[in-house]
Amino acid sequence: MASSAYEVEIRFRVDNEEAAYVLLPFLAESLRAPTTWSTDILGRQLYAAGELLRIGRVSTPDGVRLFLGAKGPDVGRFANIRQEWGEEITNGATDSAILARMGIAGDFASGQAVEEALAAAGHQPFMSFSGVDRLGFYAPLDLHTKISRCPKIVGDGVLVELELAADSVAAAQAAEAKLRAIAQEYGITERLFREEPPTLLFRHTFPAEA
Repeated sequence: MASSAYEVEIRFRVDNEEAAYVLLPFLAESLRAPTTWSTDILGRQLYAAGELLRIGRVSTPDGVRLFLGAKGPDVGRFANIRQEWGEEITNGATDSAILARMGIAGDFASGQAVEEALAAAGHQPFMSFSGVDRLGFYAPLDLHTKISRCPKIVGDGVLVELELAADSVAAAQAAEAKLRAIAQEYGITERLFREEPPTLLFRHTFPAEA
């Protein structure tokens, strides 16, 4: 069963990790070891409607793990606010809330079977990217942190994302206000941009349509 919450995010690009650590002194200590990933964005009609559907592959010492994720429309103003669902599908899916949202019923014995069911329902991959992330958490601010290297969307630079989780629209709006205050405190407000990684990827993949 997929978990559901509201994701509240802000982001900016810098030339390298050291520049990010100067801007956000708490960042370096918050981050864990790097992980390598690749992600397919599925369902062009869903994307055009403002939603996101993706399958991510994350390399681990025990092999590649598969994750299915979905996001509702962005309802934020300063930050991006989306309702988010996520579940691991490495060994298939049972009673999947995400598949149910896509109108797909049944249980699936493997990640490949999940992908095939999504494709049969019209949700094929239409763009993809890969990179290296360092994820983390800074407890004093209850803040999820991330640094990403992904040449397709940020070239030789790095993308820094700060995220708060919320369990309701009201809590998400409060989290958005908190992120605004954090951005002001650390002087990064003018560096922020609202375009999410899939939006940047779309511009890279389909420049004539961006």
